[in-house]
Amino acid sequence: MYINGIGCISPQPTFNNQVFLEEIKEYNTNRIYCVDTDYSKFFDVTALRRMSRIVKYGTAAGLIALNDAGIKTPDAISTGTGYGLLELSQRFLRDFISTNEGVVSPTSFIQSTHNTVSSNIALLTACHGHNNTFSQKWFSLESALYDAQFLLKEGKQNVLVGTYEEIGEFNYASLMQTNDLQAEPCSNLAMFSQNNDGVIVGEGAAYFLMAHEQNTTTYCKLKAFKTAHNNENIEILLQEFLAKNNLRNADVDVVMNGMNGDKSNDAVFNTINKNLFEDATQLAYKHLCGEHMTAVSFAIYAIAQIFKQQQIPSTLVLKNAERESNVILLHNKYKSYHSFFIFEKC
Repeated sequence: MYINGIGCISPQPTFNNQVFLEEIKEYNTNRIYCVDTDYSKFFDVTALRRMSRIVKYGTAAGLIALNDAGIKTPDAISTGTGYGLLELSQRFLRDFISTNEGVVSPTSFIQSTHNTVSSNIALLTACHGHNNTFSQKWFSLESALYDAQFLLKEGKQNVLVGTYEEIGEFNYASLMQTNDLQAEPCSNLAMFSQNNDGVIVGEGAAYFLMAHEQNTTTYCKLKAFKTAHNNENIEILLQEFLAKNNLRNADVDVVMNGMNGDKSNDAVFNTINKNLFEDATQLAYKHLCGEHMTAVSFAIYAIAQIFKQQQIPSTLVLKNAERESNVILLHNKYKSYHSFFIFEKC
């Protein structure tokens, strides 16, 4: 599959694809929110008033990707999200309870389903084809990519694949109760030097126009990807994944790591990189977007930009091996959820 267009709205100013991480936002909190853009460029003002914030930035990310690829209408849409629009569901239920099950505005209910964002994109682009939204926790994006892979094999020419997440009071409180969040305020830019317990939670949306063939807008090729729900023998699984795709450890020029600042989560990356990829450039990304169920989409955005811009911003670099970026391995992880991706230069 080829990535022919990208759109990303995140806690960094990523909505303009002509600029790649030139301005970096620093946060001193354990939750970081999206940097919003001017959504009136994408939506009718009347419709904009009825849209929640997550619907705005989720839909806008999809439209940016389509515009970037020069495509007006995708053949299909496949979206992944962990929590979906849970905050809107809670808002509707709170209003329903507060009115003693009386009459309440249906807007929150209508917009609270997981497929609201992909449906909005379909309506705005006149896409009448296949439209799926997957909610498989930390494998939600990967499920959407599997769907796109099957569709492209069946003859579709392009599939819009993406994700969206928001920081809601429910998921924030859940992470606090399970001690998964950093207890004390910490700079996101100092995340990997603090040796902390817990993560900084984030939010965002990213979409990619996946195509069967490359063209003048192509960023890179997604050669293969794999998921593993297992903390045992990760090194072996990773080597088998590379071997299946005719690659040796030494063929990997750059490794994008899914470190999130939690020392118990990140230890495996230090071991794998030392044993398998000592000579590769090492990158990380979650200090820029925070941790959430589809944070891996920010990494894919960054990798696509690395290939397109032919440069690696210093804010991503853990160790620079001064190698040309021809093959990039992405290893994402949260607890026992692992996913591997191989990207190649076109």
